[in-house]
Amino acid sequence: MKLSEVLYTKVNDLWKEAAAKPFVVEMAKGSLDPELFRYYMLQDYMYLKEYIDILNRTLKCTADPGLQVFLCNVIKETEKETERVHLPNLKKIGISDAEIENAGKAQVIVDYLAYMRQQPEKGVVAGLTALLQCSWVYAFIGQALTEEYGDEIDLSPYKNWFDAYTCKEYIEANKAWIDMVDYETEGISREETDRLCVIFETCARYENRFWDELYEALREREFKTLVRER
Repeated sequence: MKLSEVLYTKVNDLWKEAAAKPFVVEMAKGSLDPELFRYYMLQDYMYLKEYIDILNRTLKCTADPGLQVFLCNVIKETEKETERVHLPNLKKIGISDAEIENAGKAQVIVDYLAYMRQQPEKGVVAGLTALLQCSWVYAFIGQALTEEYGDEIDLSPYKNWFDAYTCKEYIEANKAWIDMVDYETEGISREETDRLCVIFETCARYENRFWDELYEALREREFKTLVRER
């Protein structure tokens, strides 16, 4: 069995849980509070900047020419996507350069990134496994919600988000990640497989915590509003 098949089995329930989170379901239905989406986009942008740095750390862990080319291409495309897609979208929803510059990371993002930064230090495969989870779970969520809420997504103001993670280009890029991880882990020991599964599962749990804490930010904001009104 390929490592990717083992990883998928380990996190399938966690990913189904992620696809049922109120935050993403409300995005699909078009009912998510715009301010909450705004907060998400800002946090996601800060996460992506660090994600690129972790990609660079992983690149430094390998002397394999094929893997170096793969990672260089991923870094280049992620940087282009960040500048071409994420920054314009931040501006589109009214987030200024000053807000981007001065924004602080949510605690879950701080914790998640700290964990991911540790993985390349354990070897290139550990770094690849941690990075893959982020790419793959978004493809899973996009597909799962499109299948369940396709008609509502077509009318949702957040349709572009789902389009981004279900488009042909994203699916192909994610498949390339999966294939590379399978290639790099062919014939690994059961002990190594178990170690990589722990990394993958841990990252999946951070993702779920992220969706929960994002949604909780709405309740906290509403609570503070009520306190001020009193």
